[in-house]
Amino acid sequence: MITKVIQEVIPYSADDALPTVYFDASQFDVIGRVPHTEGYSRLPEDAKNIVRQPVWRLSKITAGISVRFASNSSKIIIRWTSLNNDAFMNMTQIAANGFDLYAYTDNKWQFVGIATPSGNMQTEAAILTGMEPENREYLLNLPLYDGVSSLEIGIDQGAVISKPVQQIIDVSHPIVFYGTSITQGLSASRPGLTYPALIGRCFNKEVINLGFSSNGRFEKELAVYIMTAQPSVIVLDCVQNSVSEVIRENLPQTIDYISSVNDTVPIILVESTINDYAFFKKDDPAVLGTMSFIEEQNNALKEVYETKSKTRKNMYYLSSKNLIGEDREATIDGTHFNDLGHFRAYEYLRREIAKITGL
Repeated sequence: MITKVIQEVIPYSADDALPTVYFDASQFDVIGRVPHTEGYSRLPEDAKNIVRQPVWRLSKITAGISVRFASNSSKIIIRWTSLNNDAFMNMTQIAANGFDLYAYTDNKWQFVGIATPSGNMQTEAAILTGMEPENREYLLNLPLYDGVSSLEIGIDQGAVISKPVQQIIDVSHPIVFYGTSITQGLSASRPGLTYPALIGRCFNKEVINLGFSSNGRFEKELAVYIMTAQPSVIVLDCVQNSVSEVIRENLPQTIDYISSVNDTVPIILVESTINDYAFFKKDDPAVLGTMSFIEEQNNALKEVYETKSKTRKNMYYLSSKNLIGEDREATIDGTHFNDLGHFRAYEYLRREIAKITGL
């Protein structure tokens, strides 16, 4: 049975042998979800019969979802049940199926530690023990390529845990990213190191990560849910998963829908990066991942931008040239960003978002 949140202040004992008491994490502040979403999904239940089924299944993945809470415990332990517990050759187990934790200290979010999955569907893992029993604000980032059906946070018996005491993160008008597996987080080494997560901590803004592995296709159905969040800025980064015909067909509809709801919200279109191996493959415009194929995808994106920006203000086009650098060291497999790639993308997008929004 899960203990209810302790509301009153209870005297703290520094005895390291104190038992662990668990609390249902859903009692705290869960951020990174589209409005009206329950549990640890990214889309609400009514999306099941609206979006494509691969997108619906991927919406159960917890990429970008975080739990905000405050506690004075000397230890933070979490206990969870995974949905899939799959392994990936180009991703750490910590990133795919595990958690990382940040604490707010000296006016910034500082990394605390990780919860490593056990390989079983149910895991109990200590993030950190032996801390000074001080009141702290925490941000717990959930797995990037798995979902959870239950999540509990364990603290010292006699310690206090509650919803955040300080606001810190503005949740009124989130930044929304809609994209591919790269947006979802492949192949950052842990959940807090994806470029959307880095941007969220930089601006202290809620970020909704709608990265859908192999299924980012500029679909209007997703725009409908994006707009329910009343976003401050929308970043569309779906080119990698969209052939040129799909871009030309889907993207205008998505832009038109966004504009019909709010014709002033900034829309940022991001080009596809050039796959590292494209420099060596025999070029063929009909073969996915070759130089000409990628260039045609980006050309389609630019065509839509140039057409729509004539009548739609607050649209921005970002070249991929400097997105992750030109040294070809920023991916793990030629496509997906490693930690260096995510950090470079964060720095690039942070500057652009700051200029556009004034954050």
